[in-house]
Amino acid sequence: MNQLLSWRPTELPDSWAPTHGWTLARVLAVVAILVVAAFVAIERPWVTRRLSAAGRRLGQRLLVGVLGVSTVLAVATYVDFGVFRYGTYLNEWDFYHYYVGTKYARELGYTNLYGATLAADQEGGLRYHNPRHEIRDLTTAKLRDVGSLAAESARYRGRFSDPRWREFVADITWFKMQFPPDRWSLVLTDHGYNGTPAWSFVVGGLISRHLSVRNPLSRWLMLALDPLLLLAAVAAVAWVFGLRTAFLMVIFIGTHYLLSWGHLKGALLRTDFAIACVLAVCLVKQRYTKIAGGLLGWAILSRIFPAFLLVGPTVLLLWRFARTRRIDRQMLGLLLTCAATVTLVVLGSCAYFGTTGIWHEWNLKIATHYSSGSDWDLGYRTIVEANFVKGVPVRAVANQVAQHTVLFLGAPGTIVALLLLLPALTFIRGLEDHEALAYGFVFVFLLALASYYYYLVLCLPLLFFAPHLERPQHALGVAFMFFTGHMGYVLFSGWPPLAGSWVMFRGWRQTFPTYYFLCCFVAVTVAQMILLAGSKTLRAERHSPTGVQRPSPDIHVPAG
Repeated sequence: MNQLLSWRPTELPDSWAPTHGWTLARVLAVVAILVVAAFVAIERPWVTRRLSAAGRRLGQRLLVGVLGVSTVLAVATYVDFGVFRYGTYLNEWDFYHYYVGTKYARELGYTNLYGATLAADQEGGLRYHNPRHEIRDLTTAKLRDVGSLAAESARYRGRFSDPRWREFVADITWFKMQFPPDRWSLVLTDHGYNGTPAWSFVVGGLISRHLSVRNPLSRWLMLALDPLLLLAAVAAVAWVFGLRTAFLMVIFIGTHYLLSWGHLKGALLRTDFAIACVLAVCLVKQRYTKIAGGLLGWAILSRIFPAFLLVGPTVLLLWRFARTRRIDRQMLGLLLTCAATVTLVVLGSCAYFGTTGIWHEWNLKIATHYSSGSDWDLGYRTIVEANFVKGVPVRAVANQVAQHTVLFLGAPGTIVALLLLLPALTFIRGLEDHEALAYGFVFVFLLALASYYYYLVLCLPLLFFAPHLERPQHALGVAFMFFTGHMGYVLFSGWPPLAGSWVMFRGWRQTFPTYYFLCCFVAVTVAQMILLAGSKTLRAERHSPTGVQRPSPDIHVPAG
């Protein structure tokens, strides 16, 4: 027991320190890679000739047992062994933005959060003392003097009715006392609340307006939502793909560098979009495609970029119709349900805010927010647009127009993107329905930019590979994803054996090179997905000269 507890840190973790990332997370990633290799080896001819079927089954059960033990340790690692970064599970920085941003969305819109917060802070005794006397003006995304914004407090107060303002002040007073003084004096220099109006409508209308953060029971109910969603995703994966795949997913979430940060923990529904996507893959596998479509609709409403996951189902629908003149009701049902969900919730959000202009305001806010780019964005564009200075990648100067144009990559970047996209689209026809949905991650990576803390969607390529570990291509895909998670810690904090050598590599911390090279690793996973889809398509076509087909209940459309 003492040896097990020795893995537990003795002091509060500092995510910005060179020691970020538990040793156990890296050890478990290596164990997962070894177990994946063992699953492949146990099915090789030279092993099957020496082991009976019963012996192989016993070996597989032992390997699943190792994964089970690793799962328990991965959960403990994910929750930092109960020693959280700021001494509590509550991620007060994130919770402030998403709770206040949704509860008071009607009054604040997308540009008034910090001004109103400063006015409320003043009423209860100003605690915000930024060392540089700065605060973020959310209208321009630029920093400005605190005093100039404080002088506009009456304008922000006028957006509230008297009862709502009293409640707002009480909530802000509670939040500012949860922050250490130095943290509270920095929070209003962040970039505000950026959830979509649809997300504000649903989360604000159903949750944050009715549950007070000042009430411990209500607060813990909100804090429990993300863990419950993660648990539901694991249960669904176990139901559809088996315990082995579920264990691998838990270990992956608990050990991967991109998922180790506090942004995904102790917050308000940070994981809903990714969990909706995972559940959708599971439900499509079980032929509950309409429910899956509704979940995908919610994922799109939550974060927009999951819309690229619909590329796979759309291509399958068109391909099968072109080959058979029949409409695939499963794929059509998924797409129509998704579209209906998006349409109804968007209309509901417009009614909730009393205007369609809220979507325009949100779009301007997002465009302004991303106009300067971010060192933490992952996607194909991160690789293409980077410059190198003395061999170290440097983020290119952002351009607001280019930032929001999908393929504004210059001629070489666009050509490479097309060379990847064309086979990626072509190979979808050989995939099963649920595989085509998970395969949509390829298009998320190629066509969208997302900050690293949204890369919980890496669970989708894991589901693409993990159910068939006995096959070398699948096993290699899973192993490399664990390797990527392990390398994230190395890129961040360096590798001690190299620290004193001529290489002098001590890590890049939370800067662009760390995420650039992680992007390159993720690009390898994308390439593996494309190659695997291609090999499946070619194999299927060799066995079916008339083309890749799948029997299904269809709607017949007469030719002519």
